[in-house]
Amino acid sequence: MVPWNQIFAQALGFRMNWDDPPDSFHPYHHFTRRSFYNNMEVLLDSNGLNGFHCVRRAICEANMISEPKEIYFMILKQIFSKSTSATQKWHNYTTDNCDISIASCPVSVLLISPYTDL
Repeated sequence: MVPWNQIFAQALGFRMNWDDPPDSFHPYHHFTRRSFYNNMEVLLDSNGLNGFHCVRRAICEANMISEPKEIYFMILKQIFSKSTSATQKWHNYTTDNCDISIASCPVSVLLISPYTDL
């Protein structure tokens, strides 16, 4: 049997890959970290989870990866790294904030199998 969080993660990935309806299509639209974090937060909130804490948990967990060996973890580290002050809302945290976010969100990006697409 597949763990529930792996099924949820695959469904989340599927829903995040599809664009909005065609009326919102903008050629050359750049997808920023801020918009990704906002979209992820809204998506998780709409599924009954605390979106802010889940995004912050993903950031905290990605920062726990010291030397990623698999491509999945390299991508995670890149996506959830701080690049500008636009993502300060999520990146302004302490160890205590990470502990609170980990306790508040049941979804861990580290528990998703890096081999799900094989």
